[in-house]
Amino acid sequence: MVQLFLFFLDAMRYVLQFYVYLLIAAVVLRLARADESSFLGKMVFTLTDPPARWLTKKFPKLIIYSSGSYIDLGPLVLLIGIHLIIMFIDRLPLILNLPLR
Repeated sequence: MVQLFLFFLDAMRYVLQFYVYLLIAAVVLRLARADESSFLGKMVFTLTDPPARWLTKKFPKLIIYSSGSYIDLGPLVLLIGIHLIIMFIDRLPLILNLPLR
């Protein structure tokens, strides 16, 4: 049972790490002004935009306006939150006194 729990934690960690890579790809694609209607753009933006938009709606101060353009800090806050969850997942076996991998 412990091995299954550790496997589940590892799987969650890998999925979250993949999502971090998708967030970074979305930021790079936006900076490069890539076509959002392409296959890669649709895939990346469909997966990363809803949580970032939710954060921006809940916390409107995450948008910084400067000289006619804006910077949305929602993906950055999402990235920090995911990294905090990954750190918690990494330390959970120690907290629960489970055998190390």
